[in-house]
Amino acid sequence: MAEKVKIIPASNDVMFKAIFVKKDGDYKLLRSFLSAALKIPKKEIVNILIKNPELVPLYYEGKLVRLDIMLTTTKHVINIEMQVANEDYYKERSLLYCARMYHEELKEGEDYGKTQPCIGIHILNFTMFPDAKEYHSSFSMREDTRHEQLTDRMQLHFLELPKVLNVSEKNKPDDNDELRLWMQLFKAKTEEELDMLSNTNVEAIRDSVTAIRTLSADEQIREYVRQREKALRDYYSDIAIAERKTELRILLGLVKDGILTLADAAKRANMTEDEFNAKIAELGLS
Repeated sequence: MAEKVKIIPASNDVMFKAIFVKKDGDYKLLRSFLSAALKIPKKEIVNILIKNPELVPLYYEGKLVRLDIMLTTTKHVINIEMQVANEDYYKERSLLYCARMYHEELKEGEDYGKTQPCIGIHILNFTMFPDAKEYHSSFSMREDTRHEQLTDRMQLHFLELPKVLNVSEKNKPDDNDELRLWMQLFKAKTEEELDMLSNTNVEAIRDSVTAIRTLSADEQIREYVRQREKALRDYYSDIAIAERKTELRILLGLVKDGILTLADAAKRANMTEDEFNAKIAELGLS
């Protein structure tokens, strides 16, 4: 009996990109998702060009590469990113990427009126706006009191996955809310959830379920996922080590300046004195 293939959820950034970026140039699923997220008719999302179709490399010049989807259409410049970890200053980072898109969109000597709206779509596996009930938050440049839009050239959309319930017998898919269906698809981790989503009347969702199952059985995709997960573990481990090293360096400096005793410094680091001394020596801080 063949071993049952473990589903790779679409919240995994490798799977997310593989679903939407097809080698054959068929962007039907991507067009459907964009239509639901941006409330734009599918017929207006034409001439899709993916600017970064590759799933690798994992690193570039020592930095972890984002597996986002950069694309243009006849009327838009769009960046889509699946973000699992709640990184510091993510709001500011997303604004920077959108501003960079707009800057790159403007060719030297070109009329400002010829620029296209630059849109960032961020699907978040964490809660960014805890006081808001809505899972979809969209931002554009508006006057603070009149709410008059200054321009549509920069837009940010945040889709918070934790605010959407997984499909279940008590929470069946709603064909009338396509964006919520996409969110439930991104969250789905079991065959039972995929089975329920495959019974919707929304063709793009059914086709995406098929894609998830097919890609989950693809050994090359599974290897990409393994490499990506290892790269992410190493990346966040390096950050944690750097932060811990900075903390211990500060505590050691306070000990040397006579502000803290060794016992106090060790206690603040949640260590015994022997553990504190050993870690200081291990990190070469003594």
